[in-house]
Amino acid sequence: MQLLLTVLLAAPVAAPLSPTPAPAAIQPQDGAREALEKELTWKLENLAERCQKAKAFRERNATYVLLLRFDPDHAKARKTLGHKKDRKSGDWVEPSRAREPKAAADEVAAPLREERLGLLRSHVDAVLADLDGQDLPKRIQRRQEQRLLELMPDHEGLRERGGEVREGDSWVLAETVRARTVRKAHEKLRSDLKSAAPEPEAAGIEDAEQTWGVTFAKAVATPAVRIVSAVSDGEANQTARLAHATYAYLDALLGTTDPLQQGTLYLFEGPAATAAFCNAYPGLEPGQRKLFGGLLCSYLDHEHANSSSKKREERLDGAVRMSIARHLAWKTGTWSKHGWIAEGLGIYVTHQMCGTRLIYTVRESEGSSSKGGTKVEDRMKRKDADWLALARTTLQGKNPPKLAFTLGRDVNTLTRGDVLVANALAAYLIEGCEEGTALRVLKRIGREDVSSAKALEEELGLDPPALERRLIRWLEELGK
Repeated sequence: MQLLLTVLLAAPVAAPLSPTPAPAAIQPQDGAREALEKELTWKLENLAERCQKAKAFRERNATYVLLLRFDPDHAKARKTLGHKKDRKSGDWVEPSRAREPKAAADEVAAPLREERLGLLRSHVDAVLADLDGQDLPKRIQRRQEQRLLELMPDHEGLRERGGEVREGDSWVLAETVRARTVRKAHEKLRSDLKSAAPEPEAAGIEDAEQTWGVTFAKAVATPAVRIVSAVSDGEANQTARLAHATYAYLDALLGTTDPLQQGTLYLFEGPAATAAFCNAYPGLEPGQRKLFGGLLCSYLDHEHANSSSKKREERLDGAVRMSIARHLAWKTGTWSKHGWIAEGLGIYVTHQMCGTRLIYTVRESEGSSSKGGTKVEDRMKRKDADWLALARTTLQGKNPPKLAFTLGRDVNTLTRGDVLVANALAAYLIEGCEEGTALRVLKRIGREDVSSAKALEEELGLDPPALERRLIRWLEELGK
C-alpha cells in the first residue's frame, strides 16, 4: 500500500542544484582598518610588557593571546606562551601541558585586565565606525560584525547589530522574541479568517468537465475558488471555505495584495477515478498523465488542480496544499523546482490550516506510525509531532542534511531530513523575520530566477552555513 504524501506541480522537473560554494574569505584590510589593527597591536605589546614588569603573568598571557589574533606570527607572544613551529607543516603548536601562570594580587591584575578590555572595546568601536562609513553589502557587513563578536562576545552593540535582544542575563535572537508574539497573533488570524470565509454558492459544471472520466455531481464557489465535486455536499462546502481562508491567510502572512482570479479544484475519490481523470484531462503530456494518475493531488495547470484520495482527511490536506501551490505560483513565481518552498511552506501552512502534514510517498514497510517508533519518519507521521523539535535534532544529529543542498533541490529529490529543515526554515521566515522578508526572498527566487542561497544571503546577510547555525539556535531557543 502506498500513501501519497507529496505535491508535484505540472511543470518540468529540474535536477537538484549543487550547493552554493562558500564565499571566499574577506580580505579584511582597507587602509583605515590596517591602521587600527597596527595601533591596537602596539598598545597590546606595551600592555604585555607592563604586565610582565608587574608580575601579572596571567594578564600578560591573556594579552598575548589577544595580540595573536591580529599578529599570528608575533615572535615574543609565541615564545612567551610556549608555542613552537612544526617543522613539517609550519603551523604553530601549543604546549600539550601548559602551566597556568602565577596570578598577581587582584589590586595589581584588575586594572591591567580592565585596560586590556578597554583597548579591545575601543578597537571594536572604531572598526564599527569604519564599517558604517562604507556602503557594504549586508552579507559582508554581517560577517565582519560576527568576527568582531568572536573577539568581544559581551559587546552589547554588536549583539544588537546581530539581531539579538537581552532577556535577563542572556542574549536571545530577536527572531525568537518575535516568533513568540507572532504565533499568538497568527492563531487568532486563522480563526478569524476561517469564521469569515463566505458560504459557497452554487456554481455551474462545464459540459467538458463531465467528459473527464469522473461524474461530478455538484459545483460550489467562493470568490477565491470553485469546487467541482464528486464527494459529499458537506465536504465540498468545507473544502471551499477552507481553501478560501487559506488564500486569505497566505496574503496576510506574506503581505501580498495583488488580486488572484478564481481557481478550480476538482474533488473526487480513489486511485481508479484519479487515473481516469488524468487520462482524460486536456493538455497533459503522456508522462504527466502517468505521474499525476498515481498522486493524491496534482497542480494540473495555473487554474486547475485536483485532490482525490480515498480518505477525506487526505483530500482536505491535498486541497489546501494545491491552494498554497497556486497562490505561491501566481504571487511569487515559485513552484516545484523550488522544493524547499513548495514542501516547507506548503506543509507549514497546511498544518496550521487543517492540522495535517502529508509529505511524499512512503511505503508502510519504511516505518509504522505506532507511538513506539523511534525513526524520524515514524515520529513525523504522528499528529502531535513537533516538527521544529525534530528539525533541531535532525540538524544536530549524525549525517545531518546540509542547508546548502536542501535549498537547491526540487520537490522530488528532497529527503525526509530536507523536508523537516524546509518546514523549519519556512517557520523562521514567517514567524521570526520582520514583515516583508519572506515575500522579498520568494519573489527574488521565483520572479527574478535568483538561487535560493543567494536570495537568502542578500536579504538576511547569512550564507547557507551561517543561516543553518542561526536556524539551529532559533530552534533551540524556541524549545526552551
